Amino acid sequence: MEISKDHPRYRSLVTRERMSELVGKGIVAPTGLIAHGRGEAFDYLLGERTVPAADEAARVAAAHLL
Repeated sequence: MEISKDHPRYRSLVTRERMSELVGKGIVAPTGLIAHGRGEAFDYLLGERTVPAADEAARVAAAHLL
């Protein structure tokens, strides 16, 4: 996966991608990805907000599922 360095979640996305690769190799347990996701959710509880482009992309994806 190629992630633009100016993406607001760059570090988190790189970390998640690396952890996913390591799960595939049996080095990291799947629960590690779950823990990472909990940390992401906690960031939102602390006030982080979704950028408008991501919000729109989520809405478009949901519309396609309907």
